[in-house]
Amino acid sequence: MKVNEVIDLIKSTYPDSWFKEVNQEWIKEIESKYSELPKNLKTLYNQLGYGGIGPSHYAIHVLMEPEEIYDPLTAKELAGKLIVGDDFAGCCYAYDTQDNWQFGYIEHTGEFESLEGVYSDFIDFLRALATNEKE
Repeated sequence: MKVNEVIDLIKSTYPDSWFKEVNQEWIKEIESKYSELPKNLKTLYNQLGYGGIGPSHYAIHVLMEPEEIYDPLTAKELAGKLIVGDDFAGCCYAYDTQDNWQFGYIEHTGEFESLEGVYSDFIDFLRALATNEKE
């Protein structure tokens, strides 16, 4: 499923969602720091932005470093992970930049778990999130 189709699905499933535009300077800064930024993630930021899906159902973040959320020790153990969202229930979803941008989640314990074989990437996760809600 293409990014624009996932965006349409999110908006139709969660009409009370809210999103803010991602500043293009942020995108340029991210790309200069992480040259291998997944193309569909950039497309998501350019076409949808970041914000809340539904009434506190899920949040899409512009790439966040673990230091912005976790204590120093946990953040150090999560080096190379970039957080793209959270479920407001203790799990953050992230890419592992040190392992070919593998998509996964960070448990409330601070451990990163790969979602390889479950979701191909963050866009696929968002598609499943919106699809499961419709069922």
